[in-house]
Amino acid sequence: MRVALGAAQGFAGVDLDELVSPLVRAFDPKGIVYGSGFENCPDQLRRLAKHAPLLGASPATVVAAKDPTLFAELCAAAGLRHPEITTTRPPRLEEWLLKRAGGCGGLHIRDGRDFAGPGDYWQRRKSGQPISMLFTRDEHGLIPLAWSQQWAAPIGSAPFRYGGAAGPVDPRSEPERLSRLGKLTQAMGLRGLASADFLDDGESFWLLEINPRPGATLDVFDEDGDPLIIRHLSALSGKPMTTPVFTSPRAAGIVYAERDLVTPTMRWPDWAADRPAAGTAVARGAPFCTVRAASDTLVGAKTLLSERVRRIHEFAERAAA
Repeated sequence: MRVALGAAQGFAGVDLDELVSPLVRAFDPKGIVYGSGFENCPDQLRRLAKHAPLLGASPATVVAAKDPTLFAELCAAAGLRHPEITTTRPPRLEEWLLKRAGGCGGLHIRDGRDFAGPGDYWQRRKSGQPISMLFTRDEHGLIPLAWSQQWAAPIGSAPFRYGGAAGPVDPRSEPERLSRLGKLTQAMGLRGLASADFLDDGESFWLLEINPRPGATLDVFDEDGDPLIIRHLSALSGKPMTTPVFTSPRAAGIVYAERDLVTPTMRWPDWAADRPAAGTAVARGAPFCTVRAASDTLVGAKTLLSERVRRIHEFAERAAA
């Protein structure tokens, strides 16, 4: 039986040498492109780099993006609005969120009145529509690729757990936003494909975080004829790229297990990705798979996505019965 790693812990404490060494011997990779799971353990990236070059942001850039105090200072220096943070228990806790340094996927975000443990900090609450910009960053500057709406899939212990995204959308124009974001990413030493998460409160865009690696909206914006991995590698090598063209509105969402289950042998639909192998134990609340949808309109893509998520849940219920 295969057991999936805990999404909240990422690769902290995992023996990467044991996992990666046989793969390197078998495939002799030219480099390693990494995703999420290293935000709270950038030293693990240094271990990966012993096996093959890292094709992405350096461990130092990950620290700059995920250390809350350092990131807030960099945002201020770049002139970007970023919600106030503090590591000291503030008054009126209902006006704050409690976050964990190095967290990702929204799993670490709680009510400010919750118990604060090691590595936690407070961030002032802001209201608005979550919106994210996918971009590449090379030595010359920042190149925006697409914007997406995002939403949460809340559960009691994680009210801001990432649910999914849909796009492309056209954000409100705000003077100097891109130039300031370019200044910030330059200060961080960021290179390659990344994303910036904002809250749009109707008047201002508040930058919440930078994800300094390929992220969840790959499932929304990747094109067979224009793979985002090629744009990522081109940004790292300095190769110029044209502006992307997206063929249709799309949506992608995470399906979380609603109960403990063991993945049966099945024929998966082609619109499901990140599919666990047969025999994999998936705990209640853990990611089960990713679902994708496309349509002529954004509303249509999100509606189709909801229907496909429902179908996966029905399958999982039958499997657990």
